[in-house]
Amino acid sequence: MSSHPTTLLGLVLCLGCTIHTQAGTLPKPSISAEPNSVIPRGQPVTVVCRGPAGAQTFRLESKNKTHSFKHVDIVLQSGASETEARFSIEAFSEVTVVHYHCLYHKPSGEWSERSDILELVVT
Repeated sequence: MSSHPTTLLGLVLCLGCTIHTQAGTLPKPSISAEPNSVIPRGQPVTVVCRGPAGAQTFRLESKNKTHSFKHVDIVLQSGASETEARFSIEAFSEVTVVHYHCLYHKPSGEWSERSDILELVVT
């Protein structure tokens, strides 16, 4: 008995999983800081996450767990093609570097990919 049919079946199954995963993946949101990503110690900053229209919930995550936010309480439609969420951070009490990324949830139950990393530098 040849191993070729088994190998081919395994390859087809793997390709099917990959294609299904890629088709079900939502695009990653963008992330930025206002007024800037370099902030003086003790000053507030707002992290803004933007995704496509229809994003229901945004989540901001910190890589170092200094500040951890679960879900945003205000989601704004900015035009017909975009949704944004604003996370207010009151102030950092020490000089540090913090890395954030965000993601969003659609009513279909899917979560997006994580955004690129936003590096906040507190001086």
